[in-house]
Formats: sequence, C-alpha cells, structure tokens
Amino acid sequence: MKNKMIRQIGMLVLACSGFMSAAAETGVTDREIVLGQSLALTGPLAELAPDIVNGTQAYFDAVNARGGIGGRHIRMVTRDDGYVAANTVRVVGQMIEEDKVFALMNMTGTSNVAAVLPLLEKEKPPVPLVAPFTGAALIREPAIAHVFNIRASYADETEKLVQHLTTIGVGRISVLWINNGFGKDGFEGVQKAMTRRGLKVYSSATIEPNASDTDKAVTALYDTRPEVIIMITTGRATVDFIKAYNKVRKGMRFYTLSVMGTQATLRALGPDGVGVVVTSVVPFPWSYSNPAAREYRAAMQKSGFQNLSFLGFEAYLNARVVAEGLRRAGRDLTRARFIAALEEMKRVDLGGFEVGFSKESHQGSRHVELVIIGPGQKFTR
Repeated sequence: MKNKMIRQIGMLVLACSGFMSAAAETGVTDREIVLGQSLALTGPLAELAPDIVNGTQAYFDAVNARGGIGGRHIRMVTRDDGYVAANTVRVVGQMIEEDKVFALMNMTGTSNVAAVLPLLEKEKPPVPLVAPFTGAALIREPAIAHVFNIRASYADETEKLVQHLTTIGVGRISVLWINNGFGKDGFEGVQKAMTRRGLKVYSSATIEPNASDTDKAVTALYDTRPEVIIMITTGRATVDFIKAYNKVRKGMRFYTLSVMGTQATLRALGPDGVGVVVTSVVPFPWSYSNPAAREYRAAMQKSGFQNLSFLGFEAYLNARVVAEGLRRAGRDLTRARFIAALEEMKRVDLGGFEVGFSKESHQGSRHVELVIIGPGQKFTR
C-alpha cells in the first residue's frame, strides 16, 4: 500500500510538472495565445495603422469564431510607437514584460524593427517576429533565426520597376528618396538594378520625412529633365512632392513603392494621383478571380470593416501565415516549436498567393506586381 501511494504521488508530481511546463511558455495559456504589434497609431504614418489593425483582426476574428487554434483564442495587443524607433523599443519592452506576448507581427518601419532586434534576442528563446512591414535588406541578409519576412524586399520592388521601365525604353530614370533608412535601402536597390543592366541613375534627390524641403527636391530633379521619377518615399513626402512637381511640370510619370498604396494617400493626392504607378507585394485586393482576395473582402465585411486596401490585404495574409504556423506547431505550443513549424512551411498556397520558408531562407514571398491610380481615387491594373 505504501509503495502504491508513493507511485501515485510520483505520477501526480510528474503530471503537475508536465502541466506547468506546458503552461510556462510566455503568452500561451489553455485558453489564449497573446500576440503583439507595435504600430504608428499616431505620427507621420498614422494613416497606415487602421488598415493593418483591421485586416489582422478580420482574420483572427474568423479563427476565434471557429474555436481558435487548438482550443485557444488569439488575442492581439496593439501599442502605439508613433513611428519613432526609441518609442518602439519602449513599447515592445512593455509588450514583452507586461503583456507577456508570445510573438510579434506587423511591426512597421525599417529603423523601428532594427532597433528592437537586440531586445527580442535577449529573451531565451528569442521572441519570434513575423511579417514586419519593411523590405529592408538588413532584416533579411543574413537571415535572422527568429524573424520571418513575408512581403517582397525593397530590392524586389525596385527590380520590378527598373525591369519594367527599361523594357519599355525609358532612359532618363531619376530617383527621389526619403532621408532615412528606408529611403537609402530603396535607392541602393534602384542603383543595383540599373547596374545589372549596364545603366546608371540619371539624377537623384533626397527629401525629409516631414517634407519640409519639398521645393528644394522639386527644383533639383526638375532641372535635370528626367523622363520618370521613381519615388522611395512615404506619407506626406510622397503627397507634397507630387503635388508640388505637378505645379511646375504636368505629365511627369511617377513610380512609387508599395508603402504608398493606401486609400489615405489616394485621398490626399486627389486628382494629382491619377497615373501614378505603384508596386504591390500582394495580389489585387479587389480581384474576383483571386480566392484569397475574395476571402479577405468577405472577412472584412463580416467584421464590419468597410475600407479595403493593399496594406489591409497584406495584414490579413500575414495573420493567415501566423495562424498556419501556430496550427502546425501543435497543442504543446512553444516559441521554438513555432519557429520550427514556420521553417517547415516549404510552400503554402493561401489562395493565389504562395508563401514558403525553410531553415536557410526566411523570405516568404517575392511577389511584386504593378498597379496604377485611376480617376476617382481607385487603383486599376
């Protein structure tokens, strides 16, 4: 009888220790998985945040309505960093220490993401970061063990633009780039794409993020008489430059990167936006032939969100990838298992948009297509 009691106590201790081990992973309980996103809810890129928040929530709403993942609902914690790198470090620190997030996703800004990488690495194991909204090379080369990029890189986007322009015979290609890490990375991408073709950038100019030197940038490029201007810019810098340039010369062809493809930017540009070409790193959100786009629109409608956009669709697809990684990691969810599960996602078709990772490559997609702004503040293909 005594030995039997000892065995029973031993089994109980093992069971309890197993339960405690399973429940000990940060951000994971029997009922929920806590994810975090640090976004610019205020500041120069504040107009981007609603699309990201709503696109992500639309998918996770659908997941939670079906019972969650392994019986756990997904809870998103969103904090404002104002697009200031120092704030991002503080905010992410709060999410790790106070909100106890399991993983992060959708972080916005090259400098912001770079600033928090040491903080994520301090955790053992590191905090996974999935789908940051940056195409910067420094987040990709070399691959970072706990960082998984979904969107194509800025190099992929600029390659597509240069390929298109040189194919149609454009020679005088100028570049306007914003004076920060994003702008520098994108400008270097254009230079490399041109060099591969034995060409050089015709002329270039910088512009401050707050667009305070718009007139100077307009004069610098106008004086060189380019055929087209590739704009490595965001927010106000994009809008103010195009409007100011159109006042001194009508008919300039502007080509911009995917970060510009938001309804807020279209509204701000108004008639000046007609004819501007924009790269997209996801399929056309209004497509009737793309299954993922149809699903996105239905999910947004069900969640009560009216605004559709490339950025919102991208956030929706990001959420799908995160959820797929969580499912594949299994019920005994840990950060290490989640990372391993993502690395085993060799080729996943999300409905007309493929994502694939491996241990050697954490670059999920290289999808880039071109769209154009038409009348009525609408994108067309």
